[in-house]
Amino acid sequence: MVGQVVILLLTVLIVGQGVGFLLSWSGRKEALRVAAQSEFISRTASLVQVVDGMAPDLRRDVLLASATSHTRYWVTPDDPRGLGRTWYVDAREYLLEPLSGIINADPATDGALDEDAQRRIVESKTFVGWSDLDSPLWTNPTGASVLPFEGQIGLGLAVPLADGTWLNAIFYKRYQADMELLRSLLPTLVTAVLLCVVGALSARWIANPLRLLTEAAGAVGRGEPKEVHLERGPRDILELQDAFNRMQERLHRFVEDRTLMLAALGHDLRTPMTALRLRAEMLEDPALREPIIATLDEMTRMAETTLSFAKNEATAEQTRLVDLGALVESLCDDLAMLGHDVTCSDTGTITLRCRPDALRRAVRNLLENALRYAGHARVTVRESDRQVEIVVEDSGPGIPADQLARVFEPFYRVEQSRSAATGGVGLGLAIVRAVARQHGGEVTLRPNAPGLSACIVLPRD
Repeated sequence: MVGQVVILLLTVLIVGQGVGFLLSWSGRKEALRVAAQSEFISRTASLVQVVDGMAPDLRRDVLLASATSHTRYWVTPDDPRGLGRTWYVDAREYLLEPLSGIINADPATDGALDEDAQRRIVESKTFVGWSDLDSPLWTNPTGASVLPFEGQIGLGLAVPLADGTWLNAIFYKRYQADMELLRSLLPTLVTAVLLCVVGALSARWIANPLRLLTEAAGAVGRGEPKEVHLERGPRDILELQDAFNRMQERLHRFVEDRTLMLAALGHDLRTPMTALRLRAEMLEDPALREPIIATLDEMTRMAETTLSFAKNEATAEQTRLVDLGALVESLCDDLAMLGHDVTCSDTGTITLRCRPDALRRAVRNLLENALRYAGHARVTVRESDRQVEIVVEDSGPGIPADQLARVFEPFYRVEQSRSAATGGVGLGLAIVRAVARQHGGEVTLRPNAPGLSACIVLPRD
């Protein structure tokens, strides 16, 4: 969240300041162009008043002395306006001649433009053509013609003199970034830094309560009741905290009511089933008596298993940090000591916060199923950054693909004979799934070709 808020603020700042900077840059560039060209027009008007009627030799010296780094003046006998784009070429030659070679100026202060700049004069986007100069800065009664440089800071002027010759003037200056404008970016940079700091602090102020709520949600997913009590924070976050605590309370109450109902049901079924068994044993016909007693025995096992399952859920075991690898290995060793074919791969130390007794029961159920139907079981514990997997594999008959989902239903059995010799009452996998979900995980079954692979997936957080 911190990164996203900072990026959003910087994006808004950059876009806003960028648009303003471009507008300001364009405005300042236009202002500089107008100011420079206005000064050139005013200076040329004054120069015409000085050199008009002056002797040619003296006039040449005055024009050379009036040249600057970006302006040149020269006289032609004919009207230059008929030269078209060729006038650009002539103007470039005058600008390329350094001032030091014209008036013996210091070469260190030579302001002649480079070849690339002069090339751009000739390669102006569009030859606009000469037009009459209409400017209040032109104070000379003699009219002048102007040749603008399309998209550039520059002008060409042509002024008729009293002796029939023409004064040519060119001004061309490359636009250079104004340091004042660049320095104006400093406040923007300072603002960006301040926005990053303020945005990061604000996002952290919002994210910290959300992080606490996330941790609490993870604990609730593992079956650990954990209320959140934030002393301060945004109002929406505080309301979310209250809603979370109320939701947790309702969930706990719902699970508790369901567990009590199951326990009561399993307990209350014992009395009528005991009475039925007594009455069945009084029957004299063995062909009628034995099936009834077998059915009552199965019902009794189902009721006792349900009662045991409900009691285990009602007595909420506290979670603690355990070595999951050692827990699974000890369970495999116990079964191996009883003569069962159980192998466990060496997993090393894998720590996980869980309910060890409940998890031991779930893994034991999977092992007993594998031993019952395949006669052997292989156990592997794998870990990653986000989860831990307990995999129980066998090479038995497996489970049909269309029944892989149904076997988790309470009292559902693939083998429909309901014989105690071929299986339990059908709560084993339901218990495994309940334990996995109490830890915020899940259990999956998939074919092992041949056999079955059962995997309990437990999150680390």
